[in-house]
Amino acid sequence: MPARPGEPQSPPSSPPPAADPAALSSPVAPVPVRFAPLVVLSAAAGLDAGGVAVLNSALPSVGARFGTSAQNLSWAVTGYALAFAGLLLCGGAMADRLRRRRVLVGGLALLAAGAGLAFAAPAYGAVVVGRVLQGAGAAVTMPAATALLTAVYADGPARSRALGVFSSAQAGCYGAGLVLGGVVTSALGWRWVFALQALAAVAIAAAAARWLPAGTRHRRGPLDLTGAGALVAAITLTVLGADLASRPGGGPLAAVTAAGAAATGWLWWRRGRTRRGDAVLLDRDLLRTRGVRTAAVVAGAFYFCVTGTLFLLPLHLQQVRGMSPAASGLAVLPVSLAVAGAALVSGRLMRTRGPRPVLVVGLLLTAGGVLVWCLAGEHSPYAGPVLVGLVVTGVGQGLAFPAMTVTGLRDVPDRAHGTASAVTATALQIGSGIGPTVLAGLAQAVGAAGPGALSLPGHHLAYAAAAGLLLLVGLPATARPGRRSGD
Repeated sequence: MPARPGEPQSPPSSPPPAADPAALSSPVAPVPVRFAPLVVLSAAAGLDAGGVAVLNSALPSVGARFGTSAQNLSWAVTGYALAFAGLLLCGGAMADRLRRRRVLVGGLALLAAGAGLAFAAPAYGAVVVGRVLQGAGAAVTMPAATALLTAVYADGPARSRALGVFSSAQAGCYGAGLVLGGVVTSALGWRWVFALQALAAVAIAAAAARWLPAGTRHRRGPLDLTGAGALVAAITLTVLGADLASRPGGGPLAAVTAAGAAATGWLWWRRGRTRRGDAVLLDRDLLRTRGVRTAAVVAGAFYFCVTGTLFLLPLHLQQVRGMSPAASGLAVLPVSLAVAGAALVSGRLMRTRGPRPVLVVGLLLTAGGVLVWCLAGEHSPYAGPVLVGLVVTGVGQGLAFPAMTVTGLRDVPDRAHGTASAVTATALQIGSGIGPTVLAGLAQAVGAAGPGALSLPGHHLAYAAAAGLLLLVGLPATARPGRRSGD
């Protein structure tokens, strides 16, 4: 990627021929040259997205192994999301300031280390720590992958197609993670879910070193460490406070945590740029871009609903309907297929209709599919509300997710794509971290069906709350999603 006027030139390097951006854009380039970087970047993003979901079907087995309740099990999801959400903006700053391939490979290495720790965990606490490390690795990987994609593929049809495939991979891998987690747990045991994640991260890192350009290092001066720490603390405390508020007796501590989040958030907002001119972790001007704000609000509500309900659905299938982990994993396969197929269609629709109509329809279908699960009874056939809800919400997710990605990058200069994508992903992970524990707390408040098990009315209440939040918060945010030239 050439340096912009006023930026220092990077030292000459000799990337492999497949990493040449000019060759990637050439219509006569061999197929591996055009598509190898896209495959690598999509795999990296898919590993991050799938990491949120792959443990869901395995969680009941983890709980049985360590004697952990359903709400405590949510820490395996919340811990991942805490690190992911809290450090995403740091990852975005690294992607915009350092050589992006090096950042990507470093994030994948950290993700593999966390998976290895969880694989060897002697106690449930070690599983949570491993998930935190995985979340930190994903926080570094995701912005670097998005920024590399926009650097490798020039703005225009090539980038639109690449973003469609990239988003489809994330959405599809999220659904596939639900299936894979259950199948691997039944066949090999829950520890092998982490082993496969570690192996995949190592393989993708090796492919990245082979097929991706190193990128340019942008020297922007020292970072405002006080402001950066305040912002990271505000995000982390927000997710932690929501988790504590959902637990019995956690109200007072949650209030203290919320006050801490407000104070650190205020400190970051007040600092802006320091008197020395140090760069901030997140420039407030970026939040004034309408597309970035829209994508952030929608992403938070969207993943609160999606991650929270897909955390509960395997518990519903295993605890209420008596399915095995493998059977529950295969039972959610339709959502994976629907997400992947709809995400590919989403890219074509956005080229003709624009992202806003696609995003609105996606949110409506996602909420509608979740509401259908409220009709599922203890003995209702799988081909009834459960399957219908999976297909409908899967189509909605596949349409909405790529539209959110495109919306969050509108009117943002290329040099800030890493940070802009991190803003959307941070909001997404805040919703992802809050959703499982809040919805599990709601479901548990209705009553338990047994030790560590949630009742059917509890599941129904949680599904209704998740869909209601998406419709009341996410949908209105799409009213004015941002401008683009020619609109």
